[in-house]
This record gives sequence, C-alpha cells and structure tokens, in this order.
Amino acid sequence: MEILQPFMEHSLLILITTFLVYQVTLVVYRLYFSPLAKFPGPKLAAASLWYNGTGSSKRKFLEEEKDCLIVVSLQEMRYEFYYDVWRDGKFTFKIRELHKVYGPIIRISPHQLHVYDPAFYEELYSQHKVRHKYAYFLDRFQLPGSAFGSVDHKLHRERRAALNKYLSKQTIKKLEPMLLDMLDKLCRRIEEFKEKGEKLDMRVVYQCFITDVITLVRLLAFYCYTATNLPFGSDYELDSSKKHKLPHETNRHTQYALNRSWNHLDSPNFSPLWVETIAETVKLGHLLTQFPILLPISLGLPRWFLKITKPGFAMLMDFRKAIEVDTQNILDGNYKFDPDKGNGIEGTIVHAILESDEIPPSEKEFQRLFEEAFVLIGAGSDTVSNMLTNTHFHLLDNPQHLKTLRDELKSVMQDRYARACLKDLEGLPFLNAVTNEGLRLSYGVSTRLPRISPYEVMMYKDWEIPAGTPVSMTSVHMHQNPDIFPDPLTFNPYRWLTTSCPTNNSSTTAPLQTLTPDKTLEKYLVAFGKGSRSCAGINLAKTEILLTLATIFRRYEVQELVETERRDVEVKRDLFLPFPEVGRGGVRVRYG
Repeated sequence: MEILQPFMEHSLLILITTFLVYQVTLVVYRLYFSPLAKFPGPKLAAASLWYNGTGSSKRKFLEEEKDCLIVVSLQEMRYEFYYDVWRDGKFTFKIRELHKVYGPIIRISPHQLHVYDPAFYEELYSQHKVRHKYAYFLDRFQLPGSAFGSVDHKLHRERRAALNKYLSKQTIKKLEPMLLDMLDKLCRRIEEFKEKGEKLDMRVVYQCFITDVITLVRLLAFYCYTATNLPFGSDYELDSSKKHKLPHETNRHTQYALNRSWNHLDSPNFSPLWVETIAETVKLGHLLTQFPILLPISLGLPRWFLKITKPGFAMLMDFRKAIEVDTQNILDGNYKFDPDKGNGIEGTIVHAILESDEIPPSEKEFQRLFEEAFVLIGAGSDTVSNMLTNTHFHLLDNPQHLKTLRDELKSVMQDRYARACLKDLEGLPFLNAVTNEGLRLSYGVSTRLPRISPYEVMMYKDWEIPAGTPVSMTSVHMHQNPDIFPDPLTFNPYRWLTTSCPTNNSSTTAPLQTLTPDKTLEKYLVAFGKGSRSCAGINLAKTEILLTLATIFRRYEVQELVETERRDVEVKRDLFLPFPEVGRGGVRVRYG
C-alpha cells in the first residue's frame, strides 16, 4: 500500500494528465496518421468532433453573414453541433462554402468525407454495389427495425423486398379511384373556403391531404374496419382486452366499409397542429443526432405535460400510439381482407410484410412492423406535401407557366370538373416538366446522406477513399448546381423539355404540341434519392403529385397568392427536410 500511496495522493493529477495526453495523441493521429489525413478540409473539423477554442476562453470565432457580424464563442462546442443546432440547420450551407475553398472532396469530421460533384452521385448511391448506412446519422430516428433505418446493406435489401410488390406501379395504379375520391373531398373543402372568401395555407392543406391519402390507401389502413370520421389527435389507449380500442370508438361510423383514414381534411380549419407535429419532430433531428438519449426521455414524459408545453410533440405521441394500436390489431387478426370489398389490394403494408417469404419470422414481430409503418407514414407525408406547396407557389408566381399548364390540361380534361386520368397525365410533357422542376426546388431530403462502402475502396478521380469511410452528398447541392441547372433558383419547367418544331428550336417559345420530354438532366434529379436505397414510395408519390396538380389547377382557374413571398419557399435551413428562414413558411392562397 505504501508503494501506491504517492499515486493515490496524486490520482486526480494523474487522471487529468492521462486524459490530456490521450487527447493530444488523438488529435495528432487524426491530423497526420489517419487514413483520412490526406483529404483537404478545415483542420479543426478533422482534429476533433468538438470544435474547441484554443488559448483563453475569450477566443472568438468571427463569421460574416449578410451584413451582420456574428461573434460566437466556440469553446467546447461541436463543429457540426454549432452549425446544425446552434445555427439552426446551417451545416449543409457551410459545407458548400468549404467546397469552394478546399475543392470537390473534403473532410468534414474526423470520420466523414463529403463530395460536391454531380458525376459522383451514381457511384456513391449505387444500385448494384454494397452500401451501408452510417449508424451515427441514423441515431436521430431510432427506428432500426425499418428498412429506412437499416444500417446493413443485405438486411435493407431483404426488408425492402417485402415492400416492393406492395409499392409497385401496378399496385399503386389500382389506388387511382380512391385517390380521386380523396381529391374530390379536398376540393369540397376548398369550395367551403372559396365561398367565404377566406385564404387557405396550402402547406397545411397538402400536409393533411397527403397524410389522409397515405393512411387511407393502406400504408396503414385496413379492410372491413369500421372507422371514426373524426379528426385524428385524441388520446389512444390500449385496452386490457385482446382487441385494442381506437378513439371515439362508440361514435364511429362506416367509411367505405374498407379503410380508416386519419381524416385531417375533416377538421374545420384542416389540422395546423398536425403540420406543427411534423415540424417539431423534424426540428429535433439535429439535436437527437448529438444526444440520442433525448428521444426516449421526451417520449417518457406525461402526455398532459407535453400538451401544455409542446402540443405538437404531444400529438406525435398520439401518432405513435395510433400506429402501435393499428399494428397490434393486425397482428391479433382483428383486420382481415374481405375479397368482396375494396379495390383488389389485399390488406395493408403490415399484412404484406407478414405474408412475405423474403424475410424470416424474426422480422415479423411487433416492434419492427410498427417502425416500418411509422416510417412509411411519416416520411411519405411531408416530402410530397412540401413539393406540392412549393410548386403551387411557383405556378402562381409565374402566370405564363400556369397558363401553359392549364392549356395542356385542357387537352385531356375538357371539363374543368372532370376527373383526371393518370395514364393521360403521364403523357403530358409540360405537366411532367412542372413536376420535375417542383421536385428539384423542393429537394426531398435536404441534408447529406452518408453511405459506406464496407469492403471496397471507392475511387473519386485520383482519390482513394478507404473502405468503411462514411461519404455523403447533398440534394440541395445537386439541385442548385449552376453547371447542371443554369440560374438554379429560378422555376423553369422548360429545362426539362425540347421541341420538335422545325422552325423554332427554343422550347420556351415553341408551340405546346411540339414539346417533348428532355431526359438529359433526370440523372441529376435526386429528390427521391438514387440506387438501392432510394425512396420506397416513389410510385405513390408521383401518382399523388400528378393527380393533385392536374385537379387543383384545372378546376380552380382563379387563385391569388396572399401574404406570401418567394422567401416562404426558399430553403434556408436544413433540418433533414428543407425549411425557409425562421418566421417564414406556408403558401397562402385565396380561391375565386
């Protein structure tokens, strides 16, 4: 014991010294000996996950933004944390600035690389090569049971295979009559506001509409179920009996005798709280990436407390509980397919997974099914509604484009109250060009999406990227690249068109009937991602978009933007999904 006495007396000093030596050694390794040390980028980002100030605590980081000088202490603050959490989703834009300084491939952390080169996108997000996701990036979602949340390439492929048939073009085509019914319902609600001369926030309208569609078309809906027609958002309680209860169960009535929609469209003012719920959830993403423990803590708080302090987050709890209840009822056999009813699609997405031969029984347990359903509903509603909202603005803000679109729609919808036909719409060049341009300026997911080649070195020009390195690219960078899309912030559907007119080679002035699709740029359109990990719901999303745009802009010839500017739809914050600057957002329209 006497031998240890000096060490015990100075144990704190020894621990501090050991820690400092470790930190210095780690920084030296990362800067000079790491496999990524050869890649350009800011040294502070390469040295540590924490952007530590050096010297005194008064050391400041100066950055000029617009006309303001922001003085920010970076003492003990994470590099990524600073831009994404403290600066509210600015890291994506900082990365673009770093590329201007350091070149097309840079090191953005001790472990990650980022590439700014559209030509590399299909290599990184390959259809045929093994690509893992980055576990650190997925921490914000905490949905490892879903295909989206699967790190391993092989596991993702198996889980995706169980979904592919249900989300195929052939299956989605069968949903067309139901989608048109929902559009008729949406138009009836618009008529109510039109008659009163009241404005509508189309961000709220489209969010509610798409959510109702997704739940109705059995991404989590069910056959032979008598459902409530009251708006979603009440408390969901699990009953002690085998059959679980849903809200307002004693007051419900049959809707189609087929499906249960969440019926946000039935809310008198639609459901602004639902939009807030999605926004609040998304805004937590960057914080949860840094501190994933916060999500289970938040979900463990009493609902009454959240309802007072964060109503949107309380509704998120209802959202999760609703999906849990539905999933458990399917597992219990309470919702079964009736072949005499419906539109020929057997069961729900959960049924499709349960009946799949592509995955083992361990992949058909409650928690995994719940997470898959949660992702399909949550991910499918916001991205599509954001695209519809932004496109709605740009069409009203560009009357000539809107006139051209309406002229084209008249060729297949002579009566403005006629129902759209998907097959006809798919053959309209200008409508599809508007769709592509709307997707380009809505971005899908705005944040970088890391991929890992676990076994093979990736090559970017002369750079060898070591196997196992997370590498990412960003849709905002792709879609705003002026070398690919000249004048990238301008809404210009004609960039997706060419003309067969022998006397006029300009698509912008050529007769409408001579326009044909120009697919040259489509490989750079990445709103749905690319490769084996691209969006599973792309077919449903495109169907929703075409039918909705055609219906709304053919039926309502008088629409006026109210209290809405371009900056309400411009991406200024990356919160996983694109957001405008603080205090902006929404597209307010008055119908006449």
